[in-house]
Amino acid sequence: MVTIALLVVALGQFAGSSTGELRLTVRDPSGLPLQCSVELISESTAVRQDLQTDAEGRVAAKRLPFGTYRLAVVRDGFAPVSELIEIRSALPIDRRVTLTVAAVQAQVTVSADATLLDPHQTTAVNRIGGDALQQRTTALPGRGIADLVNTQPGWLLEANGILHPRGSEYQTQYVLDGLPLTDNRSPGFAPEIDADDVHAMTILTGGYPAEYGRKLGGVIEVATAGQARQGLHGSAGASLGSFATRGGDAAAEYGWPRATLSVTAGAAETDRYLDPPIEENATNHGSTSHVAVHVERDATDADRLGAIVRHGAAHFLVPNERVQQEAGQRQDRESEETAAQFSYQRILSAPVVVDVRGMVRDLSARLWSNEHATPVAAQQDRGFRDLYLKATAAGHAGIHEWKAGGDLAAGTVRERFSYLIRDASAFEPGTPAAFAFDDRRADREAALFAQDQVRWRRWTVNAGIRWDRYRLATEDTAISPRLGVAWSAPAGDFVLRGS
Repeated sequence: MVTIALLVVALGQFAGSSTGELRLTVRDPSGLPLQCSVELISESTAVRQDLQTDAEGRVAAKRLPFGTYRLAVVRDGFAPVSELIEIRSALPIDRRVTLTVAAVQAQVTVSADATLLDPHQTTAVNRIGGDALQQRTTALPGRGIADLVNTQPGWLLEANGILHPRGSEYQTQYVLDGLPLTDNRSPGFAPEIDADDVHAMTILTGGYPAEYGRKLGGVIEVATAGQARQGLHGSAGASLGSFATRGGDAAAEYGWPRATLSVTAGAAETDRYLDPPIEENATNHGSTSHVAVHVERDATDADRLGAIVRHGAAHFLVPNERVQQEAGQRQDRESEETAAQFSYQRILSAPVVVDVRGMVRDLSARLWSNEHATPVAAQQDRGFRDLYLKATAAGHAGIHEWKAGGDLAAGTVRERFSYLIRDASAFEPGTPAAFAFDDRRADREAALFAQDQVRWRRWTVNAGIRWDRYRLATEDTAISPRLGVAWSAPAGDFVLRGS
């Protein structure tokens, strides 16, 4: 499995900026391990996990957003155990539970009321968990994630699936399995992140930690990694809808005690891919496809390796207006994206977690017109290649939960565009009848950040600072301070936040 992880370039450690891990060990009164059922619930983080301990009585719950969780451990013949656990650190929490023999048969009902509100959350966060993702309304191809985000406060969905957070224009940043994507992810610009491959989403519209930069209108953290289970597991689904819409997805996963391998794939097509300019919905066919391979391995209790390779593609027609339809215009668009992510995480002897991760990505898009295009025939071939590296260290000391690190992005942006005017009456006098552009630029970006969460009695303060250096068509350097504060009432059922 180590060879596979290195060749495929894991799943588990690709998480958000504020996630931790619970390592649970269950024993009987004599100290022997117990195989039992474990339930972990938090309403504030939209997490609900059903786990099973192994033959050694152990189980690990990974990628848990910071918050309060209700833990329930149950086995026939033993008294059930239920307790609250707080996840506040990137360092794994080791918890040992001893089950006592029940004098009479007992049944436990777990209530999640105590986890409904997180009194230490200083930012404006909304989360969409696995249950909501599975029960979502089926969306048109290319719009699954956008439609889900549009259900949250502070977001507006414009034509062709473009998201606008808090009214800002094109300032949405996706964080896909821990790595940022700042390009336009709407269906007309890039292959979709398939919602059937997503296990959890965290949506921020304010109070951003210093770890995040570049685009800050809204941040959408997407985790495609679920809770690994041993053995072979799989799923498949299909959908049908109006406008000849149909699609299917399948996933297969095999888990070993210390490793997981999963493969997901899907395809869809529809006759209403974009929002048409006329009621007739002319030339609006589109198709999408995607495939991803996920690998994860715990080399030791302190070392974790991982890799994800994914490829997505979209091919669609540009919807015609009536004049264009009558003339016989056809304009084709296609986009492809291939990406490989890797990461390495190590827990040092001191209470510090070091995380190194990176991504290589190639994104391209093409547009071409037939000889009947009007009033202009356009051709375009554009894209970029991107290399991204990031290193962080996180630790815990007393009332402080700190994190510091930096990242580096290096890429090449290319653009080839040309047009030929077919109907001069549609343009201002003097407009050139033909135009051609072909150029490329190197992109170089770097950032450093430091942040700290301080918890003191009923107060929680998140403070940080970020330095960014940007060089593409222009050059600039900026310093960005961050501050978020939360105060909770003594009863813990009221929180006042500001950032």
